Amino acid sequence: MSDILQYEDLRISFLGHSGFVLNKGESSVVIDPFLTNAPMATQKPESIKATDILLTHGHADHLGDAVAISKANKAPITAVMELAEYCAEQGAEIIRLPIGGTWKYPWGTAQFRYAMHSGFLPNGKPFGQAASIFLNFGKVKVYALGDTALQQDFKLVGEVYKPDIAFIPIGGRANMNIDEAVIAAGWLNPKIVVPIHYDLFTEGKVDPLDFKTKLESATNIQCKIMLP
Repeated sequence: MSDILQYEDLRISFLGHSGFVLNKGESSVVIDPFLTNAPMATQKPESIKATDILLTHGHADHLGDAVAISKANKAPITAVMELAEYCAEQGAEIIRLPIGGTWKYPWGTAQFRYAMHSGFLPNGKPFGQAASIFLNFGKVKVYALGDTALQQDFKLVGEVYKPDIAFIPIGGRANMNIDEAVIAAGWLNPKIVVPIHYDLFTEGKVDPLDFKTKLESATNIQCKIMLP
């Protein structure tokens, strides 16, 4: 287990659950920062430095503390239309991006792709299409799957976009279970997989070590279990 993943010029820190901070040079990219009342979190929102915040969808365990971190850092939140508008109503700077859209940043690009998931914002309105996010940092390509069932788009991403690192949910119930996540990893074929979303909203107790054993037995992909 590791608390930091260094890959080429990218430094990755795990916030717990499905949250990450990805540092490249002066840029600090935050994904799904769920910290307040989060069982795995060891940091508080005020300790997070961000130049950009990207959200996969509007459930509370992914939207999390994004608005507070955005305001404190004057960092825009990139999200699909409905979620971006909600964040703007809370006072955050936003970038609206549709599924399939790509945005350029100082650190690289992000493309929002499909995730098979749905639900509601804290105000009770639908959060729109859930997303997975493909981030291209130049030397390193990272695919954050968010919450999703197993889907054919993973084959396309693996064949065409070729991620180096993938953040894959393994908890079941709200997304893929361990066996489905192994299949998804095989289709994506990254060099490294970091398992996520195994601490809350799961089908019983889920051990990431079980996923690591199955993944590394079935593929040549390395599994990195990260600590927040």
